[in-house]
Amino acid sequence: MDILELVNVQIHLTLGETKIDETTSGDTAETVVANIRDRVAKEMGFLVGGFIKRMSPLDFAREATRRYNAAAKDTAPAPATCEEFLRMAVSKGFASIDE
Repeated sequence: MDILELVNVQIHLTLGETKIDETTSGDTAETVVANIRDRVAKEMGFLVGGFIKRMSPLDFAREATRRYNAAAKDTAPAPATCEEFLRMAVSKGFASIDE
């Protein structure tokens, strides 16, 4: 399935001791990334979560990629679009697309 024709994206994240394993959906990659951003913000508490929610979906995707690279000792490039971020997330295994 093409990322541009998203229906459901399953997210698999671990934030410290918190695990997020749920499905989000949207009609654009930006909407899906915004939903992921909002879900992560909810887990991060008032101050950090508030900062995260003010990020654009693309800024969130870039920061998430930077943090992923640091944690996994990887070199995934910063995404230029939300679609690139979702493709990377699927290829790295922390997201999957439900058709």
